[in-house]
Amino acid sequence: SFCAGAPASDTRTPAAMAAINWPGLLAWSTRYHDGTAPSNFQVMSDEDRKFLEKAMEEAFGKIEDPNKVLLECVQKIMAEDRTDESISTTLEVIDRLCDDPDVARNVEKIGCLQPLLDLARDTANDSIRARTLEILALLFSNNPNIQEAGVKRGAMQLFLAQTRAAAAGSDERSKAFRALVALVRHLPEHEGTLLRAEDGVALLVQLLDLAEDARTREKAASFILSMACNGVTLQGATSEAKAFLEALVPLLPGAGGQAIQYRETLSHCILELLRIAQGDAPAGLAGALRERHAAAEKEGGEEASGNEVVALKEALAALGG
Repeated sequence: SFCAGAPASDTRTPAAMAAINWPGLLAWSTRYHDGTAPSNFQVMSDEDRKFLEKAMEEAFGKIEDPNKVLLECVQKIMAEDRTDESISTTLEVIDRLCDDPDVARNVEKIGCLQPLLDLARDTANDSIRARTLEILALLFSNNPNIQEAGVKRGAMQLFLAQTRAAAAGSDERSKAFRALVALVRHLPEHEGTLLRAEDGVALLVQLLDLAEDARTREKAASFILSMACNGVTLQGATSEAKAFLEALVPLLPGAGGQAIQYRETLSHCILELLRIAQGDAPAGLAGALRERHAAAEKEGGEEASGNEVVALKEALAALGG
């Protein structure tokens, strides 16, 4: 038989056989049930999260096989009697498990990837969708085998649809876009597919708009910078580089009010795109660069804004002024 060599029966209770103490982890959720009415759960409160984190500390200290716990997580996500509370708990367990690189590498082998993608697509609970997208972004980040598995399972189309459907500036848009970037980043073949077969250039231009959250704009500029620097994805793509440059011009005047990482990402992105565009700059870029360069020097000079100032100076030199 499939279980050749196993005892004919196992008298242990399900709780004893489990790789982690699920009843203890789920204890926080009882407040949402009185036994008669449907659950009123929408989002985990700070109090719920503190309780769960304490329970996880205790439970994780007794784990012998993290991969077995991940398998149990898959079963919890797919269970017919699953609730929003049990799913929320399971997602927190997966998040903690994936601190272990071995577990993160095994998510496809164990069968966890498709249930998470299905959950991101199908759940009606916004907080669960957002948390699922965060975990998927974590799993895909710098994890090429899992990125490839995600692409094969249609994750690019799913994340694109969710990014496009969400309102400008919304948390939903930010989470879906971050998952999309994590899926394809550092894989030039899939970056190219995103840009050219899935109209990704137009989407990135939209995400650089001032109507978007500043963190989303920074993420978009960082992704474009990464593609500009890898020597493959945007190699010779002068028209795409110019389209991105046009979208970046309006961000320069207000850049002084943003964090230093935002400003550095923006200035370096412009510099690298100018190198690809071979100096074919959109109208207004030179003037915006000069104004931002002067302001950056006043704000703190080379010491406080050194990387930004240097990049702005080099970008101006590339424009011949």
